[in-house]
Amino acid sequence: MEHMDERIIRLKHQAQSNSQTSTSPPTLSQEKVTQSIAAGSIELFQGTMEFEPLVLTEYGVSTMMPKGFSTLPEHIAKVKYLVEARPKYMYSDPAYDTSLGFNHTEQPLQDDQVQEMKDAMIGMIKSVQPSADWINDGVKDVHGHHVGYFSFVGPGLGGNIYTLMYFIALRNQMLLCNFNCNEKERRIWMPLALGMMENLKILES
Repeated sequence: MEHMDERIIRLKHQAQSNSQTSTSPPTLSQEKVTQSIAAGSIELFQGTMEFEPLVLTEYGVSTMMPKGFSTLPEHIAKVKYLVEARPKYMYSDPAYDTSLGFNHTEQPLQDDQVQEMKDAMIGMIKSVQPSADWINDGVKDVHGHHVGYFSFVGPGLGGNIYTLMYFIALRNQMLLCNFNCNEKERRIWMPLALGMMENLKILES
């Protein structure tokens, strides 16, 4: 039986070898993608990708994460992230080039300030990455809380990187989450990353 980490690597190789062939979920709306991830698996053209719950007990939140992802080793994290931008919790695929990070920052934030904060963050990133190719942004209601998000493609180690950043007000401060992958794999990962975002839940009352 093919292990989940082997399946992820195979899907990634197929996405890179033929960027014109769709590897994203066939004919599924984003809502269906999110629902499939919540149910634990989604059918891609190349096979099934399975997901499992990820509970961050310290933060009192949960989400769904691909099976085969594991904690990003510290020596890899030091290469991928500057100290000041490094999430506290980081997970990645076996190749270490697709990652998911979470950090409960000290930035004050209330639920009704999410739109304003999103716009401010976009402005800040545009000032330091003027060549970035912006894809989308918005604010969604996710399980009763406002989630601000934006995505872009910019330069990184080994080539262009697709980044989805999203955040939520948690205990009056910002919980910042980010997803990164090689731009060549964006077709497969973008709807899945949004689906993981839409499965973010605050567990505490």
